[in-house]
Amino acid sequence: MVLSTDALLDLEHRRRLAADQGIGGGNAWAAARRHSPAPDAKVLLADRPLTGLDGRLQAEFSIAELDDLAQAWSGWYLDLGVRPRDRVAVYLDDSFEDQLHLAALSRIGAIAVLVNGRMPVDTALGLIRRTAPVGLYTDRAHLAELAGRQAGAGVAWTRTAEDATGLTHRPLPDAACYRHAPDDPVLICHSSGTTGDPKPVVHTHAQSVAGLRARLAERAEAPDVRILSAAPQSHAGATAFTLYCLLAGVPLIALSRPGGPEVAAAVARYRPTLVLAFNQTHAALATTELREEDFASVRYWINMGDAAHDRHVRTLMRLGYHLADGERRPGSFFGDGLGSSELGWNALGRVFTPDSPPRPRHLGRVVPPARVAVLRPDGSEAGPDEVGMLGVDSPAVTPGYWNDSDTTYRSRIGTWFLSGDLVRRDAGGDFFHVDRVVDAIHTADGPGYSVLMEETLLLALPEVADCAVVAGRHTGRTVPVAVVRLREPGADPAELLARAGKALRAAGQPELALLECAAEQDLPVGATGKVLKRVLRERYADLAGLPALPGRAFAAAAPASAPHPAS
Repeated sequence: MVLSTDALLDLEHRRRLAADQGIGGGNAWAAARRHSPAPDAKVLLADRPLTGLDGRLQAEFSIAELDDLAQAWSGWYLDLGVRPRDRVAVYLDDSFEDQLHLAALSRIGAIAVLVNGRMPVDTALGLIRRTAPVGLYTDRAHLAELAGRQAGAGVAWTRTAEDATGLTHRPLPDAACYRHAPDDPVLICHSSGTTGDPKPVVHTHAQSVAGLRARLAERAEAPDVRILSAAPQSHAGATAFTLYCLLAGVPLIALSRPGGPEVAAAVARYRPTLVLAFNQTHAALATTELREEDFASVRYWINMGDAAHDRHVRTLMRLGYHLADGERRPGSFFGDGLGSSELGWNALGRVFTPDSPPRPRHLGRVVPPARVAVLRPDGSEAGPDEVGMLGVDSPAVTPGYWNDSDTTYRSRIGTWFLSGDLVRRDAGGDFFHVDRVVDAIHTADGPGYSVLMEETLLLALPEVADCAVVAGRHTGRTVPVAVVRLREPGADPAELLARAGKALRAAGQPELALLECAAEQDLPVGATGKVLKRVLRERYADLAGLPALPGRAFAAAAPASAPHPAS
Protein backbone atom coordinates (compact mmCIF):
# COMPACT_ATOMS: atom_id res chain seq x y z
CA MET A 1 0.00 0.00 0.00
CA VAL A 2 1.40 3.37 -1.04
CA LEU A 3 -1.17 5.84 0.32
CA SER A 4 0.39 9.25 0.71
CA THR A 5 -0.09 12.19 3.08
CA ASP A 6 1.27 14.64 0.47
CA ALA A 7 -2.26 15.94 -0.21
CA LEU A 8 -2.98 16.88 3.43
CA LEU A 9 -4.18 20.47 3.79
CA ASP A 10 -2.85 22.71 6.53
CA LEU A 11 -5.29 24.49 8.82
CA GLU A 12 -5.32 27.72 6.82
CA HIS A 13 -6.31 25.92 3.63
CA ARG A 14 -8.86 23.77 5.48
CA ARG A 15 -10.59 26.85 6.83
CA ARG A 16 -10.57 28.49 3.43
CA LEU A 17 -12.18 25.38 1.97
CA ALA A 18 -14.77 25.21 4.76
CA ALA A 19 -15.79 28.80 4.02
CA ASP A 20 -16.27 28.17 0.29
CA GLN A 21 -20.07 28.01 -0.02
CA GLY A 22 -19.83 26.92 -3.64
CA ILE A 23 -18.64 23.46 -2.59
CA GLY A 24 -21.30 20.84 -1.99
CA GLY A 25 -22.14 17.22 -2.39
CA GLY A 26 -22.67 17.63 -6.12
CA ASN A 27 -19.16 18.87 -6.94
CA ALA A 28 -16.99 17.85 -3.98
CA TRP A 29 -14.76 15.44 -5.94
CA ALA A 30 -14.00 18.11 -8.53
CA ALA A 31 -13.42 20.70 -5.79
CA ALA A 32 -11.08 18.34 -3.94
CA ARG A 33 -9.02 17.93 -7.12
CA ARG A 34 -8.98 21.66 -7.78
CA HIS A 35 -7.82 22.55 -4.26
CA SER A 36 -5.44 19.63 -3.66
CA PRO A 37 -1.73 20.43 -3.30
CA ALA A 38 -0.97 16.95 -4.68
CA PRO A 39 -3.88 15.71 -6.86
CA ASP A 40 -1.80 12.78 -8.15
CA ALA A 41 -0.90 11.45 -4.69
CA LYS A 42 -2.63 8.17 -3.79
CA VAL A 43 -5.31 8.98 -1.19
CA LEU A 44 -7.82 6.14 -1.44
CA LEU A 45 -7.54 2.37 -1.09
CA ALA A 46 -10.66 0.34 -1.89
CA ASP A 47 -10.44 -3.18 -0.47
CA ARG A 48 -12.69 -4.26 -3.34
CA PRO A 49 -10.91 -2.87 -6.42
CA LEU A 50 -12.68 -0.79 -9.05
CA THR A 51 -12.30 -1.15 -12.79
CA GLY A 52 -10.02 1.66 -13.91
CA LEU A 53 -10.04 3.53 -17.19
CA ASP A 54 -7.54 1.07 -18.62
CA GLY A 55 -9.99 -1.80 -18.01
CA ARG A 56 -7.91 -3.32 -15.23
CA LEU A 57 -8.85 -3.65 -11.57
CA GLN A 58 -7.35 -0.90 -9.45
CA ALA A 59 -7.34 -0.59 -5.66
CA GLU A 60 -5.38 2.63 -5.03
CA PHE A 61 -6.42 6.00 -6.42
CA SER A 62 -5.41 9.63 -6.36
CA ILE A 63 -8.11 12.29 -6.34
CA ALA A 64 -7.25 13.02 -9.98
CA GLU A 65 -7.78 9.36 -10.92
CA LEU A 66 -11.03 9.20 -8.97
CA ASP A 67 -12.30 12.37 -10.60
CA ASP A 68 -11.37 11.13 -14.08
CA LEU A 69 -13.13 7.82 -13.45
CA ALA A 70 -16.25 9.57 -12.13
CA GLN A 71 -16.34 11.79 -15.23
CA ALA A 72 -16.13 8.73 -17.48
CA TRP A 73 -19.14 7.24 -15.71
CA SER A 74 -20.94 10.61 -15.95
CA GLY A 75 -20.53 10.45 -19.72
CA TRP A 76 -21.77 6.86 -19.74
CA TYR A 77 -24.93 7.88 -17.89
CA LEU A 78 -25.43 10.83 -20.23
CA ASP A 79 -25.25 8.42 -23.18
CA LEU A 80 -28.06 6.43 -21.53
CA GLY A 81 -30.21 9.57 -21.50
CA VAL A 82 -29.90 10.38 -17.78
CA ARG A 83 -30.58 14.04 -17.15
CA PRO A 84 -30.78 16.46 -14.19
CA ARG A 85 -33.29 15.44 -11.49
CA ASP A 86 -33.48 11.86 -12.83
CA ARG A 87 -33.06 9.24 -10.15
CA VAL A 88 -30.88 6.18 -10.78
CA ALA A 89 -30.95 3.30 -8.28
CA VAL A 90 -27.57 1.77 -7.41
CA TYR A 91 -27.98 -1.69 -5.84
CA LEU A 92 -24.59 -3.35 -5.42
CA ASP A 93 -22.68 -5.59 -3.10
CA ASP A 94 -21.64 -2.86 -0.66
CA SER A 95 -18.30 -1.30 -1.59
CA PHE A 96 -16.72 2.01 -2.61
CA GLU A 97 -18.31 1.52 -6.04
CA ASP A 98 -21.50 2.98 -4.52
CA GLN A 99 -19.71 6.27 -3.94
CA LEU A 100 -18.17 6.32 -7.40
CA HIS A 101 -21.65 6.21 -8.96
CA LEU A 102 -22.94 8.84 -6.53
CA ALA A 103 -20.16 11.19 -7.69
CA ALA A 104 -20.76 10.40 -11.36
CA LEU A 105 -24.51 10.97 -11.21
CA SER A 106 -24.40 14.12 -9.09
CA ARG A 107 -21.86 15.67 -11.50
CA ILE A 108 -24.59 15.78 -14.17
CA GLY A 109 -27.39 16.83 -11.80
CA ALA A 110 -28.91 13.36 -11.45
CA ILE A 111 -29.73 11.80 -8.07
CA ALA A 112 -28.25 8.50 -6.92
CA VAL A 113 -30.54 6.22 -4.92
CA LEU A 114 -28.00 4.16 -2.97
CA VAL A 115 -29.50 0.85 -1.85
CA ASN A 116 -27.44 -1.19 0.60
CA GLY A 117 -26.54 -4.47 -1.07
CA ARG A 118 -27.36 -6.40 2.11
CA MET A 119 -30.98 -5.26 1.91
CA PRO A 120 -33.38 -8.13 1.06
CA VAL A 121 -34.52 -7.96 -2.53
CA ASP A 122 -38.20 -7.39 -1.73
CA THR A 123 -37.35 -4.50 0.60
CA ALA A 124 -34.98 -3.07 -2.00
CA LEU A 125 -37.68 -3.23 -4.67
CA GLY A 126 -40.06 -1.37 -2.37
CA LEU A 127 -37.52 1.40 -1.86
CA ILE A 128 -36.81 1.58 -5.60
CA ARG A 129 -40.53 1.78 -6.36
CA ARG A 130 -40.98 4.69 -3.92
CA THR A 131 -38.18 6.73 -5.51
CA ALA A 132 -39.25 6.06 -9.13
CA PRO A 133 -35.80 5.93 -10.76
CA VAL A 134 -35.35 5.96 -14.53
CA GLY A 135 -32.88 3.11 -14.30
CA LEU A 136 -31.03 0.62 -12.12
CA TYR A 137 -27.30 -0.05 -11.97
CA THR A 138 -26.59 -3.37 -10.26
CA ASP A 139 -24.26 -6.36 -10.28
CA ARG A 140 -24.72 -9.91 -11.50
CA ALA A 141 -25.51 -11.36 -8.08
CA HIS A 142 -28.28 -8.88 -7.35
CA LEU A 143 -29.57 -9.07 -10.91
CA ALA A 144 -30.07 -12.80 -10.39
CA GLU A 145 -31.96 -12.14 -7.15
CA LEU A 146 -34.15 -9.57 -8.87
CA ALA A 147 -35.10 -12.17 -11.50
CA GLY A 148 -36.59 -9.56 -13.83
CA ARG A 149 -38.87 -8.07 -11.18
CA GLN A 150 -37.31 -4.59 -11.37
CA ALA A 151 -39.50 -3.73 -14.34
CA GLY A 152 -42.46 -3.97 -11.99
CA ALA A 153 -40.90 -1.20 -9.90
CA GLY A 154 -41.13 1.16 -12.88
CA VAL A 155 -37.48 0.94 -13.91
CA ALA A 156 -37.04 1.64 -17.64
CA TRP A 157 -33.57 0.13 -17.94
CA THR A 158 -31.16 -2.07 -15.99
CA ARG A 159 -27.39 -2.17 -16.47
CA THR A 160 -24.43 -3.94 -14.91
CA ALA A 161 -20.68 -3.40 -15.08
CA GLU A 162 -20.54 -5.84 -17.99
CA ASP A 163 -22.59 -3.35 -20.03
CA ALA A 164 -20.10 -0.55 -19.38
CA THR A 165 -17.24 -1.75 -21.54
CA GLY A 166 -14.83 0.72 -23.07
CA LEU A 167 -14.94 3.46 -20.44
CA THR A 168 -12.30 5.98 -21.40
CA HIS A 169 -11.02 9.28 -20.08
CA ARG A 170 -13.51 11.83 -21.35
CA PRO A 171 -13.56 15.14 -19.47
CA LEU A 172 -17.07 16.48 -19.29
CA PRO A 173 -17.70 19.70 -21.19
CA ASP A 174 -18.72 22.60 -19.00
CA ALA A 175 -22.25 22.45 -20.39
CA ALA A 176 -22.68 18.92 -19.04
CA CYS A 177 -21.52 19.76 -15.50
CA TYR A 178 -24.60 20.70 -13.51
CA ARG A 179 -24.53 23.94 -11.48
CA HIS A 180 -26.18 22.97 -8.22
CA ALA A 181 -28.22 25.33 -6.11
CA PRO A 182 -27.83 24.74 -2.34
CA ASP A 183 -31.16 22.89 -2.03
CA ASP A 184 -30.74 20.68 -5.11
CA PRO A 185 -30.95 16.99 -4.13
CA VAL A 186 -27.84 14.94 -4.89
CA LEU A 187 -28.48 11.71 -2.97
CA ILE A 188 -31.32 9.56 -1.73
CA CYS A 189 -30.02 7.16 0.88
CA HIS A 190 -32.19 5.19 3.27
CA SER A 191 -32.80 4.76 6.98
CA SER A 192 -31.83 1.52 8.69
CA GLY A 193 -35.38 0.15 8.68
CA THR A 194 -35.32 -0.78 12.37
CA THR A 195 -38.77 0.74 12.93
CA GLY A 196 -40.32 -0.34 9.62
CA ASP A 197 -39.53 -0.24 5.93
CA PRO A 198 -36.42 1.83 5.18
CA LYS A 199 -37.32 5.42 4.40
CA PRO A 200 -35.82 7.30 1.39
CA VAL A 201 -33.80 10.11 2.98
CA VAL A 202 -32.97 13.15 0.81
CA HIS A 203 -29.54 14.82 0.94
CA THR A 204 -28.95 18.09 -0.86
CA HIS A 205 -25.91 19.83 -2.32
CA ALA A 206 -25.32 22.15 0.67
CA GLN A 207 -26.77 20.00 3.45
CA SER A 208 -24.60 16.98 2.63
CA VAL A 209 -21.39 18.91 3.44
CA ALA A 210 -22.69 21.11 6.28
CA GLY A 211 -21.40 18.82 9.01
CA LEU A 212 -17.96 18.23 7.58
CA ARG A 213 -17.36 22.00 7.23
CA ALA A 214 -17.06 22.23 11.02
CA ARG A 215 -14.51 19.40 11.11
CA LEU A 216 -12.52 21.03 8.33
CA ALA A 217 -12.34 24.31 10.22
CA GLU A 218 -11.61 23.05 13.73
CA ARG A 219 -8.08 21.63 13.37
CA ALA A 220 -5.65 19.97 10.99
CA GLU A 221 -5.14 16.20 11.02
CA ALA A 222 -1.94 14.64 12.38
CA PRO A 223 0.77 14.31 9.71
CA ASP A 224 0.63 10.49 9.85
CA VAL A 225 -3.19 10.21 9.74
CA ARG A 226 -4.74 7.25 7.95
CA ILE A 227 -8.48 6.54 8.29
CA LEU A 228 -10.13 3.15 7.89
CA SER A 229 -13.85 3.45 7.07
CA ALA A 230 -15.78 0.32 8.01
CA ALA A 231 -19.24 1.91 7.79
CA PRO A 232 -21.52 0.63 5.00
CA GLN A 233 -20.25 2.46 1.93
CA SER A 234 -23.79 3.22 0.72
CA HIS A 235 -24.66 4.96 4.00
CA ALA A 236 -24.78 8.75 4.27
CA GLY A 237 -22.27 8.66 7.11
CA ALA A 238 -19.67 6.90 4.95
CA THR A 239 -20.29 9.19 1.96
CA ALA A 240 -19.94 12.31 4.13
CA PHE A 241 -16.67 11.09 5.63
CA THR A 242 -15.33 10.25 2.18
CA LEU A 243 -16.06 13.81 1.04
CA TYR A 244 -14.25 15.10 4.11
CA CYS A 245 -11.19 12.91 3.46
CA LEU A 246 -10.97 13.81 -0.23
CA LEU A 247 -11.36 17.53 0.44
CA ALA A 248 -8.82 17.50 3.28
CA GLY A 249 -6.40 15.13 1.51
CA VAL A 250 -6.66 12.49 4.25
CA PRO A 251 -5.61 8.94 3.25
CA LEU A 252 -8.69 6.70 3.38
CA ILE A 253 -9.13 2.91 3.33
CA ALA A 254 -12.70 1.97 2.34
CA LEU A 255 -13.82 -1.47 3.55
CA SER A 256 -16.64 -3.45 2.00
CA ARG A 257 -17.07 -5.91 4.92
CA PRO A 258 -17.80 -4.36 8.35
CA GLY A 259 -17.75 -7.58 10.43
CA GLY A 260 -15.55 -7.83 13.51
CA PRO A 261 -13.00 -10.36 12.15
CA GLU A 262 -12.83 -8.54 8.79
CA VAL A 263 -12.18 -5.17 10.40
CA ALA A 264 -9.59 -6.67 12.75
CA ALA A 265 -7.75 -8.18 9.77
CA ALA A 266 -7.91 -4.86 7.88
CA VAL A 267 -6.50 -2.92 10.84
CA ALA A 268 -3.62 -5.38 11.12
CA ARG A 269 -2.94 -5.11 7.38
CA TYR A 270 -3.39 -1.38 6.68
CA ARG A 271 -2.30 0.09 10.04
CA PRO A 272 -4.78 3.00 10.29
CA THR A 273 -4.51 5.63 12.99
CA LEU A 274 -8.31 6.09 13.10
CA VAL A 275 -11.11 3.53 12.69
CA LEU A 276 -14.58 4.73 11.68
CA ALA A 277 -17.53 2.31 12.07
CA PHE A 278 -21.07 1.81 13.28
CA ASN A 279 -21.83 0.72 16.82
CA GLN A 280 -22.57 -2.82 15.61
CA THR A 281 -19.05 -3.16 14.20
CA HIS A 282 -17.45 -1.82 17.36
CA ALA A 283 -19.51 -4.28 19.41
CA ALA A 284 -18.46 -7.15 17.14
CA LEU A 285 -14.81 -6.11 17.44
CA ALA A 286 -15.04 -5.83 21.22
CA THR A 287 -16.37 -9.38 21.47
CA THR A 288 -13.84 -10.88 19.04
CA GLU A 289 -10.52 -12.43 20.10
CA LEU A 290 -8.09 -9.61 19.30
CA ARG A 291 -4.30 -9.40 19.31
CA GLU A 292 -2.94 -6.19 20.82
CA GLU A 293 -0.09 -5.99 18.33
CA ASP A 294 -2.56 -5.85 15.42
CA PHE A 295 -3.97 -2.56 16.77
CA ALA A 296 -0.69 -0.88 17.67
CA SER A 297 -1.28 1.87 15.07
CA VAL A 298 -4.75 2.93 16.31
CA ARG A 299 -5.02 6.19 18.25
CA TYR A 300 -8.71 6.95 17.78
CA TRP A 301 -12.05 5.30 17.14
CA ILE A 302 -15.11 7.09 15.76
CA ASN A 303 -18.56 5.65 16.33
CA MET A 304 -21.50 6.51 14.05
CA GLY A 305 -25.22 5.85 14.24
CA ASP A 306 -26.38 4.46 17.59
CA ALA A 307 -24.34 5.42 20.65
CA ALA A 308 -21.83 2.75 21.69
CA HIS A 309 -22.11 0.66 24.85
CA ASP A 310 -19.68 1.63 27.59
CA ARG A 311 -18.29 -1.87 28.04
CA HIS A 312 -17.49 -2.27 24.35
CA VAL A 313 -15.85 1.18 24.32
CA ARG A 314 -13.61 0.28 27.27
CA THR A 315 -12.52 -2.96 25.60
CA LEU A 316 -11.41 -1.20 22.42
CA MET A 317 -9.74 1.66 24.29
CA ARG A 318 -7.33 -0.79 25.88
CA LEU A 319 -5.87 -1.26 22.41
CA GLY A 320 -3.55 1.13 20.57
CA TYR A 321 -2.05 4.26 22.08
CA HIS A 322 -2.42 7.99 22.58
CA LEU A 323 0.01 10.86 22.83
CA ALA A 324 0.46 12.86 26.03
CA ASP A 325 3.08 15.62 26.16
CA GLY A 326 4.56 14.13 22.99
CA GLU A 327 4.98 10.66 24.51
CA ARG A 328 3.23 7.42 23.54
CA ARG A 329 0.93 6.15 26.30
CA PRO A 330 -1.06 2.89 26.30
CA GLY A 331 -4.71 3.13 25.35
CA SER A 332 -6.59 4.84 22.51
CA PHE A 333 -9.36 7.46 22.52
CA PHE A 334 -12.96 6.84 21.42
CA GLY A 335 -15.20 9.47 19.84
CA ASP A 336 -18.85 8.55 20.37
CA GLY A 337 -22.02 10.27 19.31
CA LEU A 338 -25.51 9.92 18.00
CA GLY A 339 -26.27 10.20 14.32
CA SER A 340 -28.49 8.82 11.60
CA SER A 341 -29.14 9.04 7.87
CA GLU A 342 -31.49 11.91 8.61
CA LEU A 343 -29.15 13.91 10.84
CA GLY A 344 -26.39 13.85 8.23
CA TRP A 345 -23.68 14.36 10.86
CA ASN A 346 -23.46 13.55 14.56
CA ALA A 347 -25.50 16.11 16.49
CA LEU A 348 -24.13 15.05 19.88
CA GLY A 349 -20.74 13.69 20.77
CA ARG A 350 -18.17 12.98 23.44
CA VAL A 351 -14.61 11.69 23.60
CA PHE A 352 -13.74 8.81 25.90
CA THR A 353 -10.20 8.89 27.26
CA PRO A 354 -8.56 6.19 29.38
CA ASP A 355 -9.46 8.10 32.56
CA SER A 356 -13.10 8.88 31.60
CA PRO A 357 -15.50 7.68 34.33
CA PRO A 358 -18.34 5.30 33.34
CA ARG A 359 -21.47 7.26 32.42
CA PRO A 360 -23.98 4.86 30.84
CA ARG A 361 -25.59 6.16 27.63
CA HIS A 362 -23.76 9.47 27.88
CA LEU A 363 -24.01 11.21 24.51
CA GLY A 364 -21.94 14.23 25.44
CA ARG A 365 -22.67 17.71 24.22
CA VAL A 366 -23.83 19.42 21.06
CA VAL A 367 -21.55 19.08 18.02
CA PRO A 368 -21.45 22.07 15.64
CA PRO A 369 -23.26 23.05 13.50
CA ALA A 370 -26.24 21.55 15.35
CA ARG A 371 -28.63 22.97 17.94
CA VAL A 372 -30.25 20.35 20.15
CA ALA A 373 -33.25 20.32 22.51
CA VAL A 374 -35.23 17.84 24.62
CA LEU A 375 -38.87 18.32 23.69
CA ARG A 376 -42.24 17.48 25.18
CA PRO A 377 -45.02 16.33 22.81
CA ASP A 378 -46.35 19.90 22.58
CA GLY A 379 -42.96 21.20 21.41
CA SER A 380 -42.00 22.92 24.65
CA GLU A 381 -38.54 22.22 26.03
CA ALA A 382 -38.21 19.70 28.84
CA GLY A 383 -36.48 20.54 32.11
CA PRO A 384 -33.23 19.06 33.46
CA ASP A 385 -33.30 15.22 33.64
CA GLU A 386 -36.81 15.12 32.16
CA VAL A 387 -37.07 12.48 29.44
CA GLY A 388 -38.26 13.82 26.11
CA MET A 389 -37.87 13.64 22.36
CA LEU A 390 -34.56 14.64 20.80
CA GLY A 391 -34.98 17.65 18.53
CA VAL A 392 -32.19 18.80 16.21
CA ASP A 393 -31.94 22.04 14.25
CA SER A 394 -28.95 21.94 11.92
CA PRO A 395 -28.01 22.69 8.31
CA ALA A 396 -26.82 19.05 8.17
CA VAL A 397 -30.33 17.64 8.75
CA THR A 398 -32.23 16.16 5.81
CA PRO A 399 -34.95 18.33 4.28
CA GLY A 400 -37.22 15.26 4.30
CA TYR A 401 -38.20 11.98 2.70
CA TRP A 402 -38.61 11.46 -1.04
CA ASN A 403 -42.26 11.13 -2.11
CA ASP A 404 -43.39 11.13 1.53
CA SER A 405 -44.58 14.50 2.72
CA ASP A 406 -46.61 12.92 5.52
CA THR A 407 -43.53 11.42 7.22
CA THR A 408 -41.54 14.56 6.46
CA TYR A 409 -44.00 16.83 8.27
CA ARG A 410 -44.59 14.37 11.13
CA SER A 411 -40.86 14.34 11.81
CA ARG A 412 -40.79 18.03 12.72
CA ILE A 413 -42.02 20.33 15.45
CA GLY A 414 -41.39 23.93 14.51
CA THR A 415 -37.76 24.21 13.43
CA TRP A 416 -36.83 20.96 15.21
CA PHE A 417 -36.29 17.66 13.42
CA LEU A 418 -37.37 14.72 15.60
CA SER A 419 -34.77 11.96 15.39
CA GLY A 420 -37.06 9.36 16.99
CA ASP A 421 -34.88 9.15 20.12
CA LEU A 422 -35.74 9.67 23.77
CA VAL A 423 -33.07 11.55 25.70
CA ARG A 424 -32.54 13.62 28.83
CA ARG A 425 -30.24 16.56 29.51
CA ASP A 426 -28.69 17.10 32.93
CA ALA A 427 -28.25 20.47 34.61
CA GLY A 428 -24.70 20.72 33.27
CA GLY A 429 -25.80 20.47 29.62
CA ASP A 430 -24.78 16.85 29.00
CA PHE A 431 -27.18 14.62 27.07
CA PHE A 432 -27.98 10.97 27.79
CA HIS A 433 -29.68 8.49 25.48
CA VAL A 434 -32.67 6.71 26.95
CA ASP A 435 -34.27 4.83 24.05
CA ARG A 436 -35.87 5.00 20.64
CA VAL A 437 -39.44 6.31 20.94
CA VAL A 438 -40.88 3.16 19.33
CA ASP A 439 -38.77 0.84 21.50
CA ALA A 440 -39.81 2.16 24.93
CA ILE A 441 -41.56 -0.56 26.96
CA HIS A 442 -44.71 0.71 28.65
CA THR A 443 -45.27 -1.72 31.54
CA ALA A 444 -47.82 -1.61 34.35
CA ASP A 445 -44.94 -0.71 36.70
CA GLY A 446 -43.82 2.24 34.60
CA PRO A 447 -41.75 2.79 31.47
CA GLY A 448 -38.78 0.62 30.64
CA TYR A 449 -36.16 2.04 28.32
CA SER A 450 -34.68 -0.75 26.23
CA VAL A 451 -31.37 0.95 25.41
CA LEU A 452 -30.77 1.87 29.05
CA MET A 453 -31.73 -1.67 30.09
CA GLU A 454 -29.26 -3.12 27.56
CA GLU A 455 -26.49 -0.91 28.93
CA THR A 456 -27.35 -2.05 32.47
CA LEU A 457 -27.26 -5.73 31.51
CA LEU A 458 -23.93 -5.43 29.71
CA LEU A 459 -22.36 -3.76 32.74
CA ALA A 460 -23.84 -6.26 35.22
CA LEU A 461 -23.38 -9.52 33.25
CA PRO A 462 -19.81 -9.99 32.00
CA GLU A 463 -20.82 -13.34 30.46
CA VAL A 464 -22.98 -11.45 27.93
CA ALA A 465 -21.29 -10.24 24.74
CA ASP A 466 -24.29 -8.33 23.41
CA CYS A 467 -28.01 -8.11 24.02
CA ALA A 468 -31.32 -6.68 22.85
CA VAL A 469 -34.25 -5.78 25.10
CA VAL A 470 -37.75 -5.51 23.63
CA ALA A 471 -41.39 -5.43 24.65
CA GLY A 472 -43.07 -8.82 24.89
CA ARG A 473 -46.68 -9.63 25.71
CA HIS A 474 -48.01 -11.95 28.40
CA THR A 475 -51.72 -12.35 29.23
CA GLY A 476 -52.48 -8.91 27.85
CA ARG A 477 -49.62 -7.20 29.67
CA THR A 478 -46.53 -5.58 28.18
CA VAL A 479 -43.37 -7.05 29.72
CA PRO A 480 -39.63 -6.69 29.01
CA VAL A 481 -37.75 -9.52 27.29
CA ALA A 482 -33.97 -9.77 26.84
CA VAL A 483 -32.21 -11.73 24.11
CA VAL A 484 -28.55 -12.14 24.99
CA ARG A 485 -25.55 -13.45 23.10
CA LEU A 486 -23.03 -15.13 25.40
CA ARG A 487 -19.26 -14.81 25.17
CA GLU A 488 -18.99 -18.55 25.79
CA PRO A 489 -21.70 -21.21 26.08
CA GLY A 490 -22.60 -22.70 29.42
CA ALA A 491 -24.04 -19.85 31.47
CA ASP A 492 -27.23 -20.64 33.39
CA PRO A 493 -30.02 -18.43 32.01
CA ALA A 494 -31.94 -18.59 35.30
CA GLU A 495 -28.94 -17.31 37.23
CA LEU A 496 -28.39 -14.57 34.62
CA LEU A 497 -32.05 -13.59 34.91
CA ALA A 498 -31.81 -13.26 38.70
CA ARG A 499 -28.72 -11.04 38.49
CA ALA A 500 -30.31 -9.04 35.68
CA GLY A 501 -33.34 -8.35 37.84
CA LYS A 502 -31.20 -7.04 40.68
CA ALA A 503 -29.25 -4.73 38.36
CA LEU A 504 -32.38 -3.42 36.65
CA ARG A 505 -34.09 -2.69 39.96
CA ALA A 506 -31.05 -0.69 41.06
CA ALA A 507 -31.23 1.28 37.78
CA GLY A 508 -34.93 2.05 38.30
CA GLN A 509 -35.99 -0.12 35.38
CA PRO A 510 -38.63 -2.91 35.28
CA GLU A 511 -37.45 -6.49 35.64
CA LEU A 512 -37.39 -8.97 32.78
CA ALA A 513 -40.16 -11.50 32.20
CA LEU A 514 -37.90 -13.61 30.02
CA LEU A 515 -34.19 -13.92 29.31
CA GLU A 516 -33.20 -15.98 26.30
CA CYS A 517 -29.65 -17.01 25.36
CA ALA A 518 -29.47 -16.95 21.58
CA ALA A 519 -26.88 -17.56 18.91
CA GLU A 520 -25.72 -14.56 16.86
CA GLN A 521 -27.73 -15.72 13.85
CA ASP A 522 -30.90 -15.64 15.98
CA LEU A 523 -30.68 -11.86 16.30
CA PRO A 524 -32.43 -10.37 13.24
CA VAL A 525 -30.49 -7.46 11.78
CA GLY A 526 -31.17 -5.00 8.98
CA ALA A 527 -28.99 -4.00 6.05
CA THR A 528 -26.82 -1.69 8.20
CA GLY A 529 -26.35 -4.30 10.95
CA LYS A 530 -28.82 -2.89 13.48
CA VAL A 531 -30.97 -5.35 15.43
CA LEU A 532 -34.55 -5.29 14.14
CA LYS A 533 -36.45 -4.97 17.40
CA ARG A 534 -39.79 -4.92 15.60
CA VAL A 535 -39.07 -8.51 14.48
CA LEU A 536 -38.19 -9.52 18.05
CA ARG A 537 -41.41 -7.91 19.33
CA GLU A 538 -43.35 -10.17 16.98
CA ARG A 539 -41.36 -13.19 18.19
CA TYR A 540 -42.27 -12.50 21.82
CA ALA A 541 -45.83 -11.27 21.25
CA ASP A 542 -47.21 -14.27 23.19
CA LEU A 543 -44.95 -15.52 25.97
CA ALA A 544 -47.60 -18.01 27.06
CA GLY A 545 -47.19 -19.81 23.75
CA LEU A 546 -43.42 -20.18 23.97
CA PRO A 547 -42.11 -23.68 24.69
CA ALA A 548 -39.60 -24.32 27.46
CA LEU A 549 -36.10 -24.53 26.02
CA PRO A 550 -32.68 -24.89 27.68
CA GLY A 551 -31.68 -21.32 26.81
CA ARG A 552 -34.86 -19.69 28.18
CA ALA A 553 -35.49 -18.52 31.73
CA PHE A 554 -38.92 -17.22 32.71
CA ALA A 555 -39.51 -14.92 35.66
CA ALA A 556 -42.01 -15.84 38.36
CA ALA A 557 -44.76 -13.98 36.50
CA ALA A 558 -44.09 -15.93 33.30
CA PRO A 559 -46.61 -18.31 31.71
CA ALA A 560 -47.90 -20.86 34.20
CA SER A 561 -47.47 -23.62 31.62
CA ALA A 562 -43.70 -23.10 31.53
CA PRO A 563 -41.26 -24.48 34.14
CA HIS A 564 -39.64 -21.84 36.39
CA PRO A 565 -36.95 -21.61 35.26
CA ALA A 566 -36.78 -23.57 32.02
CA SER A 567 -34.13 -26.25 32.21
